[in-house]
Amino acid sequence: MADGFEEEAIAQLLCTPGKDFARTAAGRRVRIMRTSMTTLTQTWMTLLLSNVLPSDHNSDLPLPKC
Repeated sequence: MADGFEEEAIAQLLCTPGKDFARTAAGRRVRIMRTSMTTLTQTWMTLLLSNVLPSDHNSDLPLPKC
């Protein structure tokens, strides 16, 4: 659990089976890449990052926005 998030639960809900968060060189989870997401997650991410939580790019989902 980091920053109040259960990272395993988030990964199981948002990622396709066998995929997980992208990690730093130190092994810290930082974001979920679009290629690791389910189709439904990709659709919601695009909607949210385009309209609700504007972002410069929509290719990944940073941990705080998960």
